Amino acid sequence: MGAGTIHSSLPTYLPAPPSLPPLVTTRHLLLFGLLALLLLGCRKDEMISDDPGAKLVLAEDTVLFDTVFTTIGSVTKRFTVRNENTNAVSVDIALEGGTPSPFRINVDGASGTTFNDVEILGGDSIFIFVEATLGENNSNDPFIIEDHILLNTNGNLQEVLLLAWGQDAYFHKPTPGSLLGILPCDAHWFSDKPHVIYGIAAVDSACTLTIDPGVKVYVHGGGRLWIYRDGQILANGTVTEPIVFQGDRLEPFYDDLPNQWDRIWINEGRSGSDNLLTNVVIKNALIGLQVQSYWTAGQPLSENTLILQNVNIKNCSTAGLYAENYRIKATNLLVGDAGQYSVVLTGGGKYEFDHATVGNYWSFEIRQDPAFLLTNRFIDRSGAGQVRPIETSTFTNGIIYGSNANEFQLDLDAAQTSTLEFRNYLFRTDQLTNDPVIFPDQNTIYRNQNPGFVDASEGDLHLICGANAKNKASTPSLDALQDLDGEPRPSPSDCDGVFEPDLGCYEQHGD
Repeated sequence: MGAGTIHSSLPTYLPAPPSLPPLVTTRHLLLFGLLALLLLGCRKDEMISDDPGAKLVLAEDTVLFDTVFTTIGSVTKRFTVRNENTNAVSVDIALEGGTPSPFRINVDGASGTTFNDVEILGGDSIFIFVEATLGENNSNDPFIIEDHILLNTNGNLQEVLLLAWGQDAYFHKPTPGSLLGILPCDAHWFSDKPHVIYGIAAVDSACTLTIDPGVKVYVHGGGRLWIYRDGQILANGTVTEPIVFQGDRLEPFYDDLPNQWDRIWINEGRSGSDNLLTNVVIKNALIGLQVQSYWTAGQPLSENTLILQNVNIKNCSTAGLYAENYRIKATNLLVGDAGQYSVVLTGGGKYEFDHATVGNYWSFEIRQDPAFLLTNRFIDRSGAGQVRPIETSTFTNGIIYGSNANEFQLDLDAAQTSTLEFRNYLFRTDQLTNDPVIFPDQNTIYRNQNPGFVDASEGDLHLICGANAKNKASTPSLDALQDLDGEPRPSPSDCDGVFEPDLGCYEQHGD
């Protein structure tokens, strides 16, 4: 099912463990083992305290599960119960809700609901593991489920609160024995409940998936949304109710963690059936959005166009936007951190990018690739290299920047015609940008000037007052009269009193 990452990484090999020092012989090891057994034996004979004042130290007083989708098991959480008394204690442990409880517990490797006479040696501890599986609530609103773990030590009662936020959802699962699930033709996803994808959710040929404003799509593990050849997606978010695609791990630790799910993969579409993403956020994937002519013989330029209006792609471990032989029209596009390329456009194409911000400040490991690569080469399905013409394409009013010395690269094979131009653009690059055809107006090309982002390291690519990207854009088109935030372009509250539009997807406004 086809498309892999842009390039592979070599495996990392760990060094072999060191051998035992020559002075440590088999005899020594046997002696050490006997000594350890003796010590353990002594510990087992430790007197069990009957002190009614003996208390346990609980690492947690509350175990909280953030948004557990009904019928789907939660992650496993654990906490320690420590006996800081001198002598051992015997503890009775119980799940208050018993067998009907949506929670499940495991005490030091044993599952159940009641555990009697659990011994904890003096100065020692045990682990308690907790999971939750919530039943359907027949409600569109989140709900709360709670239970308690009760611990009784010589009549001294202690408890741990178990708390889960539950949410009913629409689940899109593969057919049994397969990774693929075909969505109903002309499916319509409403925003009353989240949508959760397991495996591959596919839109078949001649079918359309329509997604309403405010829909939250959670994708499990390596799952993906696949718009197959001649299929169509119409994702119609608004500024106040964007459509969000992300992984299904909802704990705060995962908020900005990449590679939680696979990608949105869009194949060649039929003429007159453009794919549309408006006010959409795509985050924490392997590849955010991959569009390519793939299944048609020869892999020609797509007949349809991918229209991206107010789209934010971020925190993808390989690439944010990866295109191959595709027509793309993008306005107010923001593509942030990625492990390789933020934007990579390959093979033949026809591009119209206006007010795009590409800013790659990837911090998980060293990144070798530029934030933006445009090439007329690609590798076809058979593995053969191909070169295709790039039809008349324009890139205007944009920013391409990042933490590397070169974030902008063109790789054009002269064997095919490539007709493209950049105007009103700010680059971080060590490549030449003086080609009079590709860069026809040198007065609107700005090299290696810090754009003036609010906090690039935290992913905030809004502009500060006095930013180098301010007041350098051309008169906005009808599609760009508002920025990614829905603010007017140019801003009537510009901080420096110069009411000219700014480069990139955001218009600087206010102080």
